[in-house]
Amino acid sequence: MVQDVKFEQLSILLALSNQQAAEAYVPILRSCGVSRVVSVASNTDALTKLQENSFNMIVTDDRLPDLGGYDFCRFLRLTNIMASVAPIVFGLHTPDQKSVIKARDMGASKIVVMPLTGKNLQTSIIQAAHDLRPIVQCSAYNGPDRRRKANPGFKGPDRRVETPHIVSVAQQVKALF
Repeated sequence: MVQDVKFEQLSILLALSNQQAAEAYVPILRSCGVSRVVSVASNTDALTKLQENSFNMIVTDDRLPDLGGYDFCRFLRLTNIMASVAPIVFGLHTPDQKSVIKARDMGASKIVVMPLTGKNLQTSIIQAAHDLRPIVQCSAYNGPDRRRKANPGFKGPDRRVETPHIVSVAQQVKALF
């Protein structure tokens, strides 16, 4: 959706379980022009960095130490900081259907298979930035709107008449960039 997002506009928090790999991604992303890349070793470190700085993209995985990646993703979506509407690239070490659905339900924007290569990470970041979706904020779910465009052939009742609070893509871009 957002075609004008460039690497130099990104500020990325790498909260990955493999700290050595995360540190290796930092110079790769900087060489692509990402303005700021910060690598952290745990949820605790990530929360500290989120309080100190604003990030417009988060990269995490399911094995993040302390709380775990799923809970970290859900926590981010429930906060009132800018990162709550940022795209979250979520890595899965065992991408079975159950874990993909769980990551999606926790608010992940883009799900990728771990381990990541530098190229896969770049591609995932570009895809997440270009496929921004409105953020749905309600008691049952906080995260990217998973609904697809209206199906012209659908003839049933519209259950989406009462829409929960939605942060539009325009509002996201304004807040994040």
